[in-house]
Amino acid sequence: MRRIRSSLNGTGFAILIAAGVNLFVLLCMCVLLTSYRPPRYGVNIRPAASHFVIGAYDRSLSHIITISPGETPRFFLDDREIPGGLEGVERQLAEWDCPTPARVTVIIACDEAVAAGSVQQLADKVLMHGFSCAFYGRPDADK
Repeated sequence: MRRIRSSLNGTGFAILIAAGVNLFVLLCMCVLLTSYRPPRYGVNIRPAASHFVIGAYDRSLSHIITISPGETPRFFLDDREIPGGLEGVERQLAEWDCPTPARVTVIIACDEAVAAGSVQQLADKVLMHGFSCAFYGRPDADK
C-alpha cells in the first residue's frame, strides 16, 4: 500500500481561516440581499417622527394618496389602489366622515412625470371636502 503525502507545509490553518471569512461574507450578502423590501406602489412615504404642531396630533388623521404617471393616472391610498380613478377618490373622500375635516391632512405624492392637471384635480377634490392638503416632494439630487 502506498502512502500519500502532502507537499503543503503548514498552510492548512490559513486555508481554514480564508474559507471561514469567505463563508461569513457570503452569509452577510445573502442576508442583505434578501432583507430589502421594495415599496408596493413606487413611493414609500411615512410621516415624520415629530411634528411641530400646537395641540394634539393624531396620526390616524393623515392619509397619503399617491398618483402614478400614465395616460390614465392611477391613485393609491396608503398601500392599496383606489379603483375607479378620480371618481373612486371622490367616493373615498366622501367615506371619511369626521366632525372636523380641517384636522385631516391628505398628503399627495407623485413624481414629475404626473401631469399637473391630475395633481390639481386631486387637490381640488381634497379641498372641496374640507380636508387639509399637503404635497410630498423629493429634493433634486443634483443641487
